[in-house]
Amino acid sequence: MAKSMTGYGRSDIELDGEVYSIEIKSLNNRYMDITLRTPERFSPFDLRIRDAIKKRCARGSFTVHVNFVSKGAPELKLNGPLVKFYKDAARRLNDEFGVAGQIDVQTLLSLKEIFTLEKKGPLEDSDWSAISAGLTSALDQLEQWRVGEGDALKKDLLTKLGAVEGFLAGIEERLPEAVEAHRVKLTEGIEKLIGGRADPERILLEAAVFAEKSDVNEEVVRLKSHLDLFGKFLKFDEPVGKRLDFLCQEIGREINTIGSKPSDVKITQVVIEMKGEVEKIREQVQNIE
Repeated sequence: MAKSMTGYGRSDIELDGEVYSIEIKSLNNRYMDITLRTPERFSPFDLRIRDAIKKRCARGSFTVHVNFVSKGAPELKLNGPLVKFYKDAARRLNDEFGVAGQIDVQTLLSLKEIFTLEKKGPLEDSDWSAISAGLTSALDQLEQWRVGEGDALKKDLLTKLGAVEGFLAGIEERLPEAVEAHRVKLTEGIEKLIGGRADPERILLEAAVFAEKSDVNEEVVRLKSHLDLFGKFLKFDEPVGKRLDFLCQEIGREINTIGSKPSDVKITQVVIEMKGEVEKIREQVQNIE
């Protein structure tokens, strides 16, 4: 089963009466890369969160967001000593410097520094069960997404693989014709040059040399083997992205060799089409885990 490296999952958890969302996004990456963006109180569980992702996924770039989503009013803490300081300062301004006016509630409410949000301390080890359950739920969604994307990639790759196999069959069919076309062209060229009938034995010898130089049977056999293996890898239940990427390199190498041997315009044109299709395959393979 080919899986995409692109996915998304989300779940909500409740801790100490507060609700948090866990969001996981994944993108393509040759290796495993995990970025955590979580509240400070979640820091004791950073390593466990990373390990949970590594157990479920082989590679990719993952970003984990943990956000506070409770809609209740935040807990405010009043800084009593600071309020008393402001009141005493206002009284001194009145008594010692004759500044008129009084400090009132409205004035104090405009002083944001006398209020602080009540921050809860780090989470306890007992909180991990709730976090783990939420993380598992988000990872389940992420995996479903990656499987769905992988199925679409697999279908597209099989279609492109079939196109390459079709091009290869065309080359095999064309090779004998290319040798014969070369023999005819050679005969006509020699007769035109010497103004008479060319030596049949010499023509056969030259055609045989051309056929030997144009022989791509070994490359065709290897290429067929690579294409067959590529299709088998797509059916595996384990991550195959790296192996498919390597196969793309080998497939490209064989096609380049095939294109460099026969001196035939039609075969060259087909090879160019094959290269373009293999490049598309390689681009898609970069998305597979």
